[in-house]
Amino acid sequence: MAKDNFIRLRVADWEKDYIQRKAQSANLTLSEFVRRAAMHQKVNVLSGTDEEVLQELRRQGNNLNQLTVMARQGRIQFVNFEPFMEVYEKTWQALNSSVSRVI
Repeated sequence: MAKDNFIRLRVADWEKDYIQRKAQSANLTLSEFVRRAAMHQKVNVLSGTDEEVLQELRRQGNNLNQLTVMARQGRIQFVNFEPFMEVYEKTWQALNSSVSRVI
């Protein structure tokens, strides 16, 4: 079977190194290793609740990014992180609950 299609994805440096080492230890090309892993691994579908938690996490990431930009611009110097920590704690608990259902 001809393999003439490409799938591109982004990974962190450590993820790339890890995947390459696993492929080498299995004596497989990177492509073959990823194909086999993708075709044989269980896929967990997020429920609506899980998607809401992820959306909140994205919103909080955007907020944190905006604060970082403003701090670098000198527009702010101090931030009260207590409200953020409350949201992060609730989000973490919800994600942890989701992961424990999968495992």
